[in-house]
Amino acid sequence: MEERDEDMIPILGRLGRRMMGMRLLRSLSWRLGRKLYCAARMEYANAPDCNGEYWLLGQILSYRDKGAPLLLDIGANRGEWTAQASAIMDRRGIDGRILAFEPSAATFEYLGKRFEGARRVALHRLAVTDHAGEAEFFVVGNLAGTNSLHGSAGAIPEKVACVRLDDFATQQQIDRIAFVKSDTEGYDMKVLLGADRLLREGRIEVWQFEYNHRWAFARHFLKDVFDYVSDKPYRIGKLYGNGIETYDVWHPELDRFFEDNYVLIRNGSELEHLCRRVGFDSSNVAVSMGG
Repeated sequence: MEERDEDMIPILGRLGRRMMGMRLLRSLSWRLGRKLYCAARMEYANAPDCNGEYWLLGQILSYRDKGAPLLLDIGANRGEWTAQASAIMDRRGIDGRILAFEPSAATFEYLGKRFEGARRVALHRLAVTDHAGEAEFFVVGNLAGTNSLHGSAGAIPEKVACVRLDDFATQQQIDRIAFVKSDTEGYDMKVLLGADRLLREGRIEVWQFEYNHRWAFARHFLKDVFDYVSDKPYRIGKLYGNGIETYDVWHPELDRFFEDNYVLIRNGSELEHLCRRVGFDSSNVAVSMGG
């Protein structure tokens, strides 16, 4: 017997309600699962006062009995990290210096006004990367944290000067660097590549770099960092609220493109005692491996 159109209405209604319920269940499950997964991975909100960035800065500036430390802020943006570092030095009477790098013309102008007269801060309008010369820097908006070397719809390109950190250190006669913070919207691997000599010779004590989905735009993975430092005197770790977990080898669980800050810590650094070795078992679950 052929069904009439009006007979299909209740059937379609029940089917629609069921599908809506399934979509809602999937959405709730996805959100809950993601929160639990991120909590297990100790991935916190992207705020420097709770994700470990300011904690690590304070730790580094607690071990300064060997002269004035030099800190580099690569991708300074509004200068919040630079201001925090400067404030800690002032409070603790540390005679250190901070070199802040920012390619965007408008953001660099803002930094100039913010740090005018700041005796310990030097500003450089440079894109630190893996080559010297010029490049197009894409500005999404004035003071935007997503301005980068990666082009995106609606972004305005600016010509910027590029420099390798190895070359900059030679030009500025820099011998040792206590801490490098790089936040270059996915191009941190290229910044690392431009510091090959400094890293190979162990002349940087700690390097913190941002890792997120923008690494895919630059066609890089966290595995590239593990391969790159395999012949250099550094351990790789992930920064969390008040600690660092380090990994002896790369594992696929690490390359999830979630927002995180990773660190390179020179072998023998005073900060090694802050690290906890972590590996992965046969079920791809993170497990502690001791000291």
